[in-house]
Amino acid sequence: MIDKSIILNKYARNEVSPAEHEAFQSWLKTLPAGEIEALIDQYGEMVAGMESPGTAANPGLLAGIYREISKREAAATNIPIKRLTFRKWTWAAAIALLLIAGGIYVWKVNQPLPVPSELANNIKDIEPGTNGAILTLSDGSKLALDSIHSGTINLQGGAVAKISGDILIYENSGQASSYNTMSTPVGRQFQLSLPDGTKVWLNSASSIHYPTRFTGPERKVDITGEAYFEVARNAAQPFKVNVNNKATIQVLGTNFNVNAYDNEYTINTTLLQGAVRVLNSGQQSVVIKPGQQAKITNIASHQADQKGNIQVIAAANVDQAVAWKDGLFDFNGAELGEVMRQLERWYDIKVIYADGIPNVELAGKMTRGVSLQGLLIVLKELGVHCKLEGRTLTILP
Repeated sequence: MIDKSIILNKYARNEVSPAEHEAFQSWLKTLPAGEIEALIDQYGEMVAGMESPGTAANPGLLAGIYREISKREAAATNIPIKRLTFRKWTWAAAIALLLIAGGIYVWKVNQPLPVPSELANNIKDIEPGTNGAILTLSDGSKLALDSIHSGTINLQGGAVAKISGDILIYENSGQASSYNTMSTPVGRQFQLSLPDGTKVWLNSASSIHYPTRFTGPERKVDITGEAYFEVARNAAQPFKVNVNNKATIQVLGTNFNVNAYDNEYTINTTLLQGAVRVLNSGQQSVVIKPGQQAKITNIASHQADQKGNIQVIAAANVDQAVAWKDGLFDFNGAELGEVMRQLERWYDIKVIYADGIPNVELAGKMTRGVSLQGLLIVLKELGVHCKLEGRTLTILP
């Protein structure tokens, strides 16, 4: 009897023997299609959760499971096998992790997946974004935090912060309050622990402006771009977020994500825990509950849209809203233009369209740790054709 957890773990660490591989493939043929798909889900999550994403996960499992699922579905639906590729997010997640490990595999064990012809002439690949930020002090001086892996930073007014890994932590707020700004360039992200213990994750091309000491009746910060908050509870001193001077979020203690990039159609506040009040610039407000999302129109996409309107999504895709924080791209149900704007911010590229934005239905999740060319190989399987020249990516019809 095969213990699937043990054998999947061996595949994930590339420790499976030829005999184990043969036995597993034989066992695989006896399973119903639903159980086979559950295996690929389990394997993808197992690989994604490994401490070292560079560990060379074994491609043989994916190849075998791919063949079994595709053969059965193709027989049932008369759909060509190649159109079934990457219907599950874990195809993309596992392949992306294999790409990190330096082996591009999927169709056959130890056979490389061909690079699409439109990418073949691209010699220089583009690496993904990484951790890093710039800290601007109240006197205007700047510190590049990605060059400081550990240590203590003495700030104005006696405030003290330390770098621990990829987190800036305020330990002593000092006697007087001054303001600092953390900003992440394109292709960077970072974490911050504010003086009150509130934790902030800052996505690429974003910023947060905050005091080194919270005084007065409220704790107020200003953000641009995208940030995820875990707010330290203090009923006597409510927490307030000014979102790019276009919206305000009021909260006592909660976990939420704010996406407020200038080039996105809406400003989205997605609540995971607690309760928040979201106000637009006209002081209209809504209170949202966990699992809900407040959308404020940022760019009118239709004539009927009015800038600043608030809409509440009762059952929001919370996992998708915070996928970036967990190191993932989540393409499920996303418009191609939205996905490409994410890639621009993470890979520091410019995206142009040869003939408008193609109407392509996207699905799947994948790690943000894969190189751009690796991601484009996966997107090609989802029907998105591209041409990369330098740092300009052209989306083809």
